[in-house]
Amino acid sequence: MLVHKAYPLHPAIWVLLPVHIELLVIGWIVQFTMGTAYWILPRYLKGSSRGNTKLARSMVFLLNVGIVVVIADRFTDSSLPLAVIGRLLEVSAVALFVGMHWKRVVTYNK
Repeated sequence: MLVHKAYPLHPAIWVLLPVHIELLVIGWIVQFTMGTAYWILPRYLKGSSRGNTKLARSMVFLLNVGIVVVIADRFTDSSLPLAVIGRLLEVSAVALFVGMHWKRVVTYNK
């Protein structure tokens, strides 16, 4: 899309703008922030240092499936509310992230 600004390729490329925004904001910025926080937040003193890795992997899976479902909604004329389902998956991934890391932050406050 950035190349298209300098060298116009085809005007229909702007149809992909919502997909581009979804991939950059949710797929890159949110995922990068969550991954960085996963490593930076204080570690547990006992047991696994960062908590349950299966929950962390399921969090990443939910986020990425949500992104794919939201993008699929842009290209299909389905009667299903795919964008709503995708957003719910993304929000559930963020809620899982907060639930996983809340104790890591709160235990150091005491």
